[in-house]
This record gives sequence, structure tokens and C-alpha cells, in this order.
Amino acid sequence: MAKSKKNERRRVLIANKKSPFSYVEAYKTVRTNFNFITQSNEYKTIIVTSATPAEGKSNVVINLALSLAEMGKNVLVIDCDMRKPGLSKYLNISLRTPGLSNVLSNQSRIEDVVFKVSDLGFYVLPAGAIPPNPSELLASKNMERVIRSLEKDFDYVLLDTPPAFVVSDALVLEKVVDGAILVIAHRQATISSIKSAKESLEKSNIKIIGAILNKYDSKQSFSSDYNYNYDYYASDYSKEGKR
Repeated sequence: MAKSKKNERRRVLIANKKSPFSYVEAYKTVRTNFNFITQSNEYKTIIVTSATPAEGKSNVVINLALSLAEMGKNVLVIDCDMRKPGLSKYLNISLRTPGLSNVLSNQSRIEDVVFKVSDLGFYVLPAGAIPPNPSELLASKNMERVIRSLEKDFDYVLLDTPPAFVVSDALVLEKVVDGAILVIAHRQATISSIKSAKESLEKSNIKIIGAILNKYDSKQSFSSDYNYNYDYYASDYSKEGKR
């Protein structure tokens, strides 16, 4: 796991010295609350999901990992969206890069596919090749073995998963995670979809340890455009259907 990569051309807003003060402070607050909850309960493997698509969960995962790494924590981020790998896209990782799917299908070794993003300070396990059976791979014994092995090497393991309201991928991870963070985009997800995602996680015995209100803008007006975005993203998950 000594490999290191650096890429400045990213499609994500990083909380750094060039970012707005309020943006940086917001992630410091998230980090403080996250540390309090996880350390009080000895949680280390956490799902980050959302109710609907495009709510910014991958952006949250990246900045939370960065914020924790700045504290000296050893952090690994796993792209568990093996249908539409958002994390890999935002970090400009080629979809041809071997990753989680290759490990779970016994095509690669874990130590060969985990690498450090040197300028951000945390480690990444990309999604890998898009498989025909992502839910089955995530629910497999191999996934449990991989997570248990990684937990020994990292202070935190953050899992970026598909929306919990759209497919079951996040829900099948209940045996390997300590809890979940639900990202909710301001004036984007509907109340019913948020409730459904919450209920689905709870029925799967995944404890919601917190929620993050993302994309908040006090001047933003409600737009019906989210209906198109949701339908478009959901079509990529049609094999599983909605929960």
C-alpha cells in the first residue's frame, strides 16, 4: 500500500486555503462531530450515502477524509459504487484502474490496488472494473474479509456507496460497517425519499450516526429540475430497482 498518486485536475471542491472560509469551517465542524461520535462509540468503518443521486456524497467523503487526514488520522476511502463510480470520477481515477471489484472477484490483491493520494493525505481503494453483480460482491464473504483486514491498517474506513433509496448496495453492507452518514442536498431530495432511505438503512440494522445538509443556499429557490436528474441517474440502476 505504499503507492502514491497526485492529480491536481479534480472535479471536486476541496476544502483548503483557497476555499471560502465558511466552507472550510463547515467541514471542521463535521470533523469535530464525526470524531466525537466515532471515538465515543469506537466506530471506524462508516458508510456515506444519500437518498437520491447527485446530492454531493462523494464530495463529502473526499473532504471528510481530507479533514481527518489533516489531523494525522490514517484514512482509507473506498468507492463502493461499482455501477457509476463517482469517487473515481471526482479524483480523476481511470475506470480501467483495478480496484474493489477486482479484489472481490479474486483478480487482484488488496495491497496492489490501494494507493495514497499524496497531496490530499488519504488512501483510496477505487471501484475497479464495473461488474455485472455489484450487490452480490458487496454482500460476499470476500467483502467482509477485505474490510476486516483494512480495519487493522486504518483509523477510519469510509465507504462511498450508491443512494440508499435507489439500490440495495449500501444496505447489504450491514455486517461490515459500524454506521452510516446520510447526505441530504438542500431542496433536492424529497421528504419521502429521505424517509425511505432512513427506513431502509434502519431495517438493514445500519445505524445512522449523523446527517449532513449539503449544498445549502439560503437564496436558492426550489427547482423541479431534480426530477430529471433523479430519473436519469436511476436508469443506471434499473437492474436493482428502487427500494
